[in-house]
Amino acid sequence: MYVAIVLSISAYFTKKSISSYREYTIASTSLGFFFTFFTYFSTWISGATILGLATMSFKWGLHQYWFLAVTYIMGAVSGPIFLTRIRKLNVYTVGDFFALRFSPFEKIVRLLVAASMLCRNLTIIGAQFTTVAFFISIGFNVDFNRVLYVTAAFIVTYTALSGIWGVAGSDIFQGILQMIGIPVLIYYIVIHAGGLSGIVGFYNEIDGTSYLKIFENADKTTEILFLLVAPGLFFIIEDQATWQRILSSKSDKVAFWGYLAPIGAALFWLLTPCLIGVFSKAIFPNFTAYPVALLDFIFSLPQSATLIILFAILSAAVATSDSYLLASGMIFSQDIMRKVFNFKASDDHLIFMTRMGILLVGLLSMIAGMQIYDIFELYMLGAYIGGSILTVPYLLAWFSKRMNGVGLIAGILSSAVTFAVTTQVLFLSYSVSMMLSMAANLLFSYMFCMVGKPPLAENVENTYYFSQKFKDVRNIP
Repeated sequence: MYVAIVLSISAYFTKKSISSYREYTIASTSLGFFFTFFTYFSTWISGATILGLATMSFKWGLHQYWFLAVTYIMGAVSGPIFLTRIRKLNVYTVGDFFALRFSPFEKIVRLLVAASMLCRNLTIIGAQFTTVAFFISIGFNVDFNRVLYVTAAFIVTYTALSGIWGVAGSDIFQGILQMIGIPVLIYYIVIHAGGLSGIVGFYNEIDGTSYLKIFENADKTTEILFLLVAPGLFFIIEDQATWQRILSSKSDKVAFWGYLAPIGAALFWLLTPCLIGVFSKAIFPNFTAYPVALLDFIFSLPQSATLIILFAILSAAVATSDSYLLASGMIFSQDIMRKVFNFKASDDHLIFMTRMGILLVGLLSMIAGMQIYDIFELYMLGAYIGGSILTVPYLLAWFSKRMNGVGLIAGILSSAVTFAVTTQVLFLSYSVSMMLSMAANLLFSYMFCMVGKPPLAENVENTYYFSQKFKDVRNIP
């Protein structure tokens, strides 16, 4: 029934979406607030988020909330700074934005930006595929890889079929399922743990009341501030999925409030997986394989409750996957085929190229899901890589008049090498590696930009934050 409903929604929007490339990818800038809100909300609260945060909170406490909350906080900061200017630019992709500024090096810059964005998307999609496969394979005793193949085929099919309209329409359905199923899970966990008093009593007995604190101590506050930089700064960028929704909205007001409202809702909703983890520790305190224990618990509930909860978790994973698949398809058709390889094509051919990109990224994401079994590590890995490579160039494109293409390319390459060395050779954490990579990016950018010619004034004006182009653009519409 779930699959039938999602495919039906997709089929309903197919004819509308394929009328043009612009309609298929950004809905001809006509999405209203309701569509915009739910497609953000459903995408941001993913299946990997629910399972990953619940597991982390089970192990270490409620303050794990900040591990992802900082990303939404930085997104909320980014919105009033950049959103209306992104609308003013009116370009399809993040690669288009960089091309406006660094046009003499357009092709290599597009390839580097596209590779970074696709790396981010591959890991987040792979994590969602793995989440679905984990729940279904263990819950119903089906081969993991077989479920992974079917999951990928289902999500790729309906995303490719109807583009952004199908994604936005199905995300409303997915979002409603999440809003019903997750509270049901929390309700049953609290009941089985002996109520809230039973949970508090359990933590008092084990001298673990710190687990129930969202701010544990001064050291954890310092950790939160560190997370605001790495991975937080990556979410200043607005990745390609967000960029599409900004452009898809029918007005500046819809784009602005349709972005900030779900961020506020997500910051509140993000507490729910943390509560699931902390509360369920009172039920199985000594169970080390927490995801398996949680799944066993879900299957021990009345059948109707089990189905509702599974639908909620699976829909969260599916809704995140479709958004990033579509964004990846657009990067493939617009940045790589259309601009790098000068593929001259009609709208029908561009839609076909986008679908091929969705299929290719879906296949690679499935492979990633088979190679990395830690779902939350896979989910966050792309953000750290993308942040290391793109954060500094993105900010320089907005705020530096001196940065040129030579500096940008050198900075990107140096940060990629630094991240690989610090994680694979020195075995530093992703957060520390991202900090060092951004520092290397900034250093090499400015060292090498002195070698090349200064950028043309008209190129600088295309993206410079304080240029005349944006003089009438209000930050809050």
